[in-house]
Parts: sequence; structure tokens; C-alpha cells
Amino acid sequence: MAWAFRKRIKVIPGVTINLSKSGISTSVGVRGASLTLKSDGVYRNLGLPGTGIYSREKVGAYGRQGASRRGGQRNDAPTLEPTQTSPDYSFRSADPLQVTSESLLGLQQAVIDARQQREELLKDTASIRYSLASLNRVALLCRICLVYFLAAPIRRRFQSGIEARREALQEVEQAIENSSVSLAIAMDDDCRAAFRAVQDAFDRLSHCRFAWDLASASKVDQVRSRSATPISFDRSLTQCHRKALSGITSPELPLVFLNRNGADIYIYPGFFVMDDCLARLGILDMKELEVDYTPNPFIEKETIPQDSKRVGQVWEKSNKDGSRDRRYSENRQWPVMEYGEVTFRSGSGIYEKYLFSDAEAAESFVDLLLKFKNLI
Repeated sequence: MAWAFRKRIKVIPGVTINLSKSGISTSVGVRGASLTLKSDGVYRNLGLPGTGIYSREKVGAYGRQGASRRGGQRNDAPTLEPTQTSPDYSFRSADPLQVTSESLLGLQQAVIDARQQREELLKDTASIRYSLASLNRVALLCRICLVYFLAAPIRRRFQSGIEARREALQEVEQAIENSSVSLAIAMDDDCRAAFRAVQDAFDRLSHCRFAWDLASASKVDQVRSRSATPISFDRSLTQCHRKALSGITSPELPLVFLNRNGADIYIYPGFFVMDDCLARLGILDMKELEVDYTPNPFIEKETIPQDSKRVGQVWEKSNKDGSRDRRYSENRQWPVMEYGEVTFRSGSGIYEKYLFSDAEAAESFVDLLLKFKNLI
């Protein structure tokens, strides 16, 4: 039985991300035999470790030269056309498979392969466990009926079958642990210090009293509604934290923004991941990512966050000059809170907006992330 599972196990190559002034490159393979995927082409690296003998040869076009084969996939961030039923602005990214940078396609495919193999091996584990449990139940029944002790061939067959399944289970569980891309990220001291600052700022951001994922926004007819709110947002509570991404083993835990209307966001040093499901994963070179901070004076009609600043107040029903509309006897005042709006955008189709109750934490995170981006 063990051989049947052994044939399904693939060797997942190691991947090295190299950050430099010229951009990001990806090396896939092992020492002495690897491929480097850069924006100007694919290079084959061959050498004898320890001898100093080394050769590098360009073996194909890649990056910008290969962009024509994906020409229909790269477009501006999608927005919905205004209709009676749709919002005026939609903050939603394109399919994760379309947003990947050319120089990171090798890493993308390696991670998808690792995740798919892990999923198959988990099914194998369940099958082996079920088979082992069934065999143990039959062996127990034979013991009760004394057949197990009186017939040596039957006893040996049970023992052999149970041992084979246990070995197969250990083999598959070990393969599950190895079914991930071992990711190494090479950074100089300045880059490493800058990213440490980004991590610290993110930790502060993750402790905001409230974090919202903004899905869409619609213009408000203030004359008809007598409202002081010019734009209405569709927002939902979300979370930010650090956690590993399935398919990648790395000493650096990524910075994670959970997404309520699409793929979750994982930020590693130098690249940006959109993770939707097992085989739908996109990876973007951070140099291609736009990150913006905007202070958002938000009319809060729900719980007031303790870590945000109150910058004003408005009447629920107001006149054009903002004064109270006295025609409404139960007219209430709403507080205006200053929140921090963070936007992620790319030419390949990424468009995500988040709102944080601690505006200073959001601004600090964006500033430090942009400083790190400028170093690579």
C-alpha cells in the first residue's frame, strides 16, 4: 500500500525571492541547477557546487516580452457602471490569476502545485485512517472469536496489514509537511530594517478597535433625502493579523488583510498575494502596487470607536447650509469621526479599500510601506 501513495508525492522546489534596485527576480530549483525568472527573460543556471564552475544562459523570453500573451487580462481596476440597482463605485479586484506579475509566475505555479498536492495527500490520509480503523475493528472481532490466536496465518496477515497502513500513514503525513514552497527572501540591511518598521506599524493597525472592508459606495441625493451624507459606503467588519499562507513556508509571517468581498491579502517583503482558494492565487511585484492613505470624515451611526477622533457632528436631516431641518421633530445629531482609508490598487486589476478607526495607525502603516517599496 505504501508504494501506491509514494508515486503521488512530488518534490516541491525551493524558491528564492531576490530584492534589488532593478526589481524582483525569482529563482526556482536547487543549488547547481535552477531557473531565474526576471522581467527581461528566463535564465538557466548550471554549476558544480564547491568548484566555482558556473554558467548562466538566457533560454527564453519572459516578463514584459511575454506580456502580449496575457494582453487581454491586464486592465484597469474594475468598477461597476452606475445603474438603479448597482453602486456608483465598486472596490473589487480582478480574478487573482490575472493580477500576477510576470517575474513571479514561477512562484505562483509552485505554490499552487504545493497546495494541490497537500489537498490530495489529506484525502489519502483520511482513506488510510479509515482503512486502518476498519482493519483494527476486524482484528478485535477475531480476537473475541479466538480466531486471531488459533490461526497463525490470519494473525500474521492482520499484523502485516496494520503495519503497512501505519507506515503509509507516516509517509503521507511527512509528505504533507513537505508540501509547501520553502521561500527564502534575500534583503540587504536597509530593506530588512524598513520591513521591520512596516511590521511594527501593521501590528498597531491590527489592534484598531474597528477595521472595515469597503465593498462599494453610492452617491446620496442630499436634496431629496435631506441628509448630510454625500456618499454611502457598504462596509463590513474585518480583521488584520499575521498568519502563514498555505503552500508557503517562510521565516517571515505575512501581513494579512481579510477580504469580505473577494480574495484575502497577504503582504510579504517585496510582493503582494491575493489568495482566493486552492488554485486561485495571484502574486504581484510590490513595485507594481499603488498604496494610498486618505483621511475619511465618516458620519458614524453605529458604535463610536474609542481610538478614533471626533471631528464634528451633523444633523440626520439638515438644510443646505448644514443647519437642523426643523420640520423633523425627532431629528438627531450624528458624530463625524475621522477614520483612515487605505487603498490597494494595481494596473493588473487589484482594487481594495479598507477603513480603520485609528487614522494615525493607518497613515503610519502606508507611509512606512511606501518607504520600503521605494528601497526595492
